[in-house]
Amino acid sequence: MPNPVSKNASAAEVMGMRPTGYTPIDFPVELGYRCPVCKEKNDLKSGDYDLRLYWSEYNGFLYCSVCNRDYPSALCMPNIDRAIEIYLDTVRDAKAGAK
Repeated sequence: MPNPVSKNASAAEVMGMRPTGYTPIDFPVELGYRCPVCKEKNDLKSGDYDLRLYWSEYNGFLYCSVCNRDYPSALCMPNIDRAIEIYLDTVRDAKAGAK
């Protein structure tokens, strides 16, 4: 992952920081995510996809290296039914972390 410049104090405060010391198996694009601003086209079957999205340092967020912004992961899911599930999972995890 590139060294992100984007900083979001509210995301850090509300969602917390993602744990360090692990290596994700999949890139977000491989799970169907895409930047909600860039809206890059990806063809996963041919292996022709853009690796601009990374797991953000903030829980429940993705980082776009082109926009230099962190976005809530639900906003990065074009499949609306899946986006709703992601949003609810993110809120559930944030509530559990606040206890």
